[in-house]
Amino acid sequence: MVPASGQTGTVNGRVVAAGSGDAIVGAQVTLIGTNIGTQTDENGEFVLVNVPTGQQQVRVAQIGYQVGLLQLNVRAGAMTTETVRLTRTVLRLDEVVVTGTAGQARRREVGNSIAQLEITDEVEPPPNMEMLLAGRAAGVNVLQGGGAAGTGGQIRLRGTVSVSPSNLPIIYIDGVRTRSEGYYRNRPVSDYTGRGANVQASPLNDINPADIERIEIIKGSAASTLYGTEASAGVIQIFTKKGRTGAPNWTFQMDQGFAQERPFGTALNPYLNLQPGVYADTTFFIPANLGYAETAADSALYDGTLGGGSCAALDPNQDCSWLRRGYRSKYSGSVGGGFGAMSYFISGAYQKYDGVLPNDTENKISTRGNFTFDVRDNVSIDFNTQYSRTRIENTAQGNNAHGLTLNVYRAERNYFQSNDPRDLRALLNQEISTDVNRLVTGFTVNYTPWPWFTNRYTLGYDMAHQENRNLRPYGFVRAPQGRIGEDQILYQTLTSDYVGSMNYNLMPSLRGTFSVGGQYVMARSVRTSTFGQDFAGPGVPTVSDAASYYAAEDRLKTVNAGFFFQNLFDLNNKLFITAGLRIDGNSAFGKALGLQAYPKLSMSYVISDAAFWPIALGEMKLRAAAGYSGRAPDQFDAIRTWNSEPSGGLPGYEPANVGNDEVGPERTRELEIGFDGGFLNQRLSVEFTWYEQKTTDALFNVRQIPSLGAWNAQAANVGAIRNRGIELSAQGIILDTPDWGFDIGANVYTNKSIVLSLGDTASGEYAVPFETQGGWVEEGWPVIAARGYMIMNPDAIEDPVIVQDTIFGPSQPTFVFNPSVNIRFPYGIQLSARGEYQGGAYYRDGASFNALSRSVRWPTCTESRGDPDVSAYALIEAGREDELTAWERAFCIPSNVHTRMFYFKKDFFKLRDVTLSAPVGWLLPQVRNATLSLTAQNWVRWVNDDFRVF
Repeated sequence: MVPASGQTGTVNGRVVAAGSGDAIVGAQVTLIGTNIGTQTDENGEFVLVNVPTGQQQVRVAQIGYQVGLLQLNVRAGAMTTETVRLTRTVLRLDEVVVTGTAGQARRREVGNSIAQLEITDEVEPPPNMEMLLAGRAAGVNVLQGGGAAGTGGQIRLRGTVSVSPSNLPIIYIDGVRTRSEGYYRNRPVSDYTGRGANVQASPLNDINPADIERIEIIKGSAASTLYGTEASAGVIQIFTKKGRTGAPNWTFQMDQGFAQERPFGTALNPYLNLQPGVYADTTFFIPANLGYAETAADSALYDGTLGGGSCAALDPNQDCSWLRRGYRSKYSGSVGGGFGAMSYFISGAYQKYDGVLPNDTENKISTRGNFTFDVRDNVSIDFNTQYSRTRIENTAQGNNAHGLTLNVYRAERNYFQSNDPRDLRALLNQEISTDVNRLVTGFTVNYTPWPWFTNRYTLGYDMAHQENRNLRPYGFVRAPQGRIGEDQILYQTLTSDYVGSMNYNLMPSLRGTFSVGGQYVMARSVRTSTFGQDFAGPGVPTVSDAASYYAAEDRLKTVNAGFFFQNLFDLNNKLFITAGLRIDGNSAFGKALGLQAYPKLSMSYVISDAAFWPIALGEMKLRAAAGYSGRAPDQFDAIRTWNSEPSGGLPGYEPANVGNDEVGPERTRELEIGFDGGFLNQRLSVEFTWYEQKTTDALFNVRQIPSLGAWNAQAANVGAIRNRGIELSAQGIILDTPDWGFDIGANVYTNKSIVLSLGDTASGEYAVPFETQGGWVEEGWPVIAARGYMIMNPDAIEDPVIVQDTIFGPSQPTFVFNPSVNIRFPYGIQLSARGEYQGGAYYRDGASFNALSRSVRWPTCTESRGDPDVSAYALIEAGREDELTAWERAFCIPSNVHTRMFYFKKDFFKLRDVTLSAPVGWLLPQVRNATLSLTAQNWVRWVNDDFRVF
């Protein structure tokens, strides 16, 4: 209950910048030990009501400023007025974080690195969550999955820590554990797996970026110990916006734009068998105007929508590429406010993204409701709910004989033996759709019975239902009888999480915080897959309409539960030592394994607060941390399993997994050392971290003795891998005046991985070098390396000298550089740019192999010398093969082509985004502020000369 008015007073104040006296807008003002708080308005003013009488402490915090503390004597029924002056800082030592800690902690107390993204700091409007994360923090690498509608990427934090289990970080939204693995690909069962969209949607992109307040990222085991068995790949915590007490604050946002492929692939290709008067489009890789209408009757066969272009007359001067410009639109709005003991934030958004291929489109509707109830001055309840509905439609593409791209780019050597667009358009008559309905909901109770004892409990639920439909109807050109695939998948994650913290004093200069907590996470998925073929006639078919059909069901459930203890020692608010222990059990562990323990130890020393530190040097915090976390084995690695194998109409089975009663989690130990500094009169901030991750008990597939009754390899904890690298982030303020500003920044990240061991041969359990997840695992080489045939004399005019089974290098980048710049002009105009360079990784180009091995005319050999007239194809056509280089002889003569030759170094630079923004609130009456932004993403791209891929 709120204290009676006779026992309370009011605190009225203003927050300004020290020195200039400028008002600080949006500063957080809280009464310590209670839930009473507010934000400063556009004049920097604030009011706290119902403040208990007596000695009180008010905390004032704003990003970019040191925290201010007020000691007040509040009198009953009276108003206390104060002015708070905040000093600028770039180090943010008193900023509060929660990820990787037991409860809330100030940055000065944390001994590990935490990347924190404040969304209000970002100028450009990101189209999705993955683009929001890309290139904004050292050690955070977002691998884009492609340009098709709905395609998700993969997030890697500090490289690859595991060979077998997932390397994706675990994700929390407002304290609720959510799904981080991508949704199932749309691939029909009992059919070639490439007969789908060949894209994978990401659950992370179900979140509307406009709803995000901040994101906290911890990148390894030194910080993720408290999350236990599944956190060795790091943790991402997403915090959405909350309402504040006061009048409703309405916001609206409209995005309009388009996407198109940048120029790539071949220019005019003289070896395409085009008819007279027809040309190949020089902007895109897919030839345009592949047919030629010689008569008016032939022209009438076209309806003017071929490939999304204006092709009614088939004028050779028109661009009739199969690729199109994909238009994009998004509309979102929100309202936040509060009254009495309740505050609220409600939002909604609708977006439609068209892809660059004819059938590609993504439609998404999302809503959010966040509510906070201050039940008493020491009890609050946060209730957060997100619902989204996504529909993705895709064009059949990839390595797919029934798909558009595989047939178009092969021209007359495709599966039709024809480049007539009427044949190719028939491939668009199929449905490849994915529908996802998702609900993430939860509540958090914060209870502070005494100022020295805080409690937090979170109960959350993440549910997603996915439907994949893959239909080639009756009469389809490549499957005349028709085929259908239907997938229904239900994903569920339940989270129960408690943490309590107690503050105590050992002596005036030494205090401590003891924390205890527990967590339960249940993840469950149910998948029902069906496939049917051969329909009796046209219509809207179901699987049961097919002459023959097939069904399969998978049910998976994993439970991870554990508890932890942690103690923080604070000496003079300068030196902080934290020790913790997490103990876990997991349903996938073997019965002989028992519980697993993950310890942590960290140190933070704010050396700039020491008496000997010269003030002129600025601020600096030294830090070091060491800790363990794990990664669970697959659900069935511990038990013996059997595959159903009916025969002659009778049930039967065959051995599958032999089972391992001692299989357990991989254990990753991480050590990181670094510092955070603010220098040059708070104009330069630097964060540096050196890290080493070592995974022991790595899960490798071990060959089994045939007499055991199973011929499949068995996962066992036999291997060891290691990652080392550095992370450096620097932000500099070059110019800072009321009208002009110039900021620059850069993130640098390096990673070197190595397979230390494939197993212990003394015990008899070891793995031989093996291929997994598109890469090679061998002792002494990078983790998941690119391995193939290497041409040793590529530029020599002679036969190729090929060394088989050579390891080219890692499949993950070893060096990432992200520069950024922001310029402020008068009248509030801003120009920002951000780039990304990645180097050191190798890529396997399967598309080029499939084409060149089938005698398809291909850009790789059309432009092997930069000029089609003297290219490899030109020399071959002229009978001058003895003038070919060794590389051209290996790649451009079909009989010489081998699948393992197609590895290329994929160093690249992209200008990720350039944004120009300007305030336009003066154009709109009764609007507090408005901004117009123009953004170009991936506008400039550089690729190294050896990246000879399609």
